[in-house]
Amino acid sequence: MTIKAPVIYRTRIKPEWLDYNNHMNVAYYVLIFDLAGVELVSQLGLSEAETEKTGISWMVLENHITYNNEVVLDQPVEITCQLVDHDSKRLHLYFEMFALADDGSQYLASTLEQMAMCVDLNSRSSCEFPASVTNQINAMARQQSDLPTPENIGRRIGIRRR
Repeated sequence: MTIKAPVIYRTRIKPEWLDYNNHMNVAYYVLIFDLAGVELVSQLGLSEAETEKTGISWMVLENHITYNNEVVLDQPVEITCQLVDHDSKRLHLYFEMFALADDGSQYLASTLEQMAMCVDLNSRSSCEFPASVTNQINAMARQQSDLPTPENIGRRIGIRRR
């Protein structure tokens, strides 16, 4: 059995997320990963309420997404998140979306590699994570220290020529 990062978000595919191919439109994969990211940073101590109180938040700098398999109406999906790396201001994250098939098995539907940064909304510039958030990030790093480096990170887009 493959060791996976912890599940941080679950949802079902909604009718408004479907396109004319009768599967989830590409934009909604990003939405689901974003909702998972909001849950993650809330768990780390940067909830919306904390941001309103302190003016400290997070912003995404870059995303790399893969679409591995279709998901369809009302299909349950769950998102895992692995902390690949971090420093005092940034998080390098890797999300995987697993879909539940009719037979009860799961399959990889999509992946998202992301670089996120802590920001001071008052100055609209980068800043270090608050100490309490840094403590949570360090705890996450320790908890996930045995996870292998995801094979999908650092990918480059291009047409493969023979």
